[in-house]
Amino acid sequence: MRPFVIVASVLLWQAQSFAPSPRMRMRSSALTELRAVEVEEGETTTLSTPLASNSTQEPTLAGVDTEGAAVFPATPRSTNTLATWQRRLITKEDPFSLHKLSSISYTVTSFVLLGTAAWQAAKGEFATIPLSLEPVMHAFTVSNGVMCAASIRMAFLYRKGDIASRNAFLGTAVSSLFSGFFMVWISPFAMGDIFYNLWISRASFAVLVGLNVVFIMDSLLNQDELIEGRRDRKAEDYDGRVIVDKFGYIFPVAFGMPLIVMTGYFASVAHDRVWYLEQCQFIDATFDGVNGMQSHIFYQQLSTSLGAAMASLFVTLRDKKLISKNQELVGIAAFATPAFFWSVYTTYYFTTALFLDR
Repeated sequence: MRPFVIVASVLLWQAQSFAPSPRMRMRSSALTELRAVEVEEGETTTLSTPLASNSTQEPTLAGVDTEGAAVFPATPRSTNTLATWQRRLITKEDPFSLHKLSSISYTVTSFVLLGTAAWQAAKGEFATIPLSLEPVMHAFTVSNGVMCAASIRMAFLYRKGDIASRNAFLGTAVSSLFSGFFMVWISPFAMGDIFYNLWISRASFAVLVGLNVVFIMDSLLNQDELIEGRRDRKAEDYDGRVIVDKFGYIFPVAFGMPLIVMTGYFASVAHDRVWYLEQCQFIDATFDGVNGMQSHIFYQQLSTSLGAAMASLFVTLRDKKLISKNQELVGIAAFATPAFFWSVYTTYYFTTALFLDR
């Protein structure tokens, strides 16, 4: 409902009359042109505008500036307006450019894919990945690559003063890239057939697994600095805050490292793509109630990629002072939690099947 509330608020604000009240017109001409000082948290802007008010109560004079113009305190503006979101998100360092366009495409295609999974499950056909999803997967893959490349560039350019935060953003980008890559690798579509070539598969896993290990380890080693950087300094501290922050910020990153390493090992070192797909079929035939392990892994990787991307989004929204810390943590958990349990599900059956004779 929030987007509808935002739009309605903006329309209502625009519909209001900004004509000066009769009492204000009776003021001397020296007060006709005023400098209203708008102060928001994190930004100060001086505006040379006539006073506009519908109120019959005269504003209280706050003082006179160095040029003799009257200064009135502006009413604090809520951050929950469309104009504020636009001003803080579309900036010089991150304009409405390829990064945002690819992010929109990424989000739309990911929800189309997950929505199709839900529809297939409702029909009892979850084990089948529809061929109609192939172009959607292609669009998702391209969008994911462009979005992550742009995020990596922005992390180096605009977070170079905060190494721990920069590396955390780089880590979420390469995590999303790995999950997107493995989704293609496990897919039944022609795009994944290139990875039947063992050396292409090994090279891809080596690069992406290596980058994930480096940045995940960096986040683990610098977790105290990361947690301190996300602390709400205006809120009263409380016992257990560090533990909550570790679960909120560090755990969604850390739990993926052993799974990524294990996946890379079995898919490209110990075995290959043929063995991996046959193992999925073996699991379907062996365990009661398990049907469509290949589909599970395909959609679960999509969920993991989405969780990493959304974590970066919610951190950015809080950095832009558009959401609170609690909203940030809830947003991260909303996408990371399903990905975690889905990963546990697929890992359990895949690991158990390794100890059974085929």
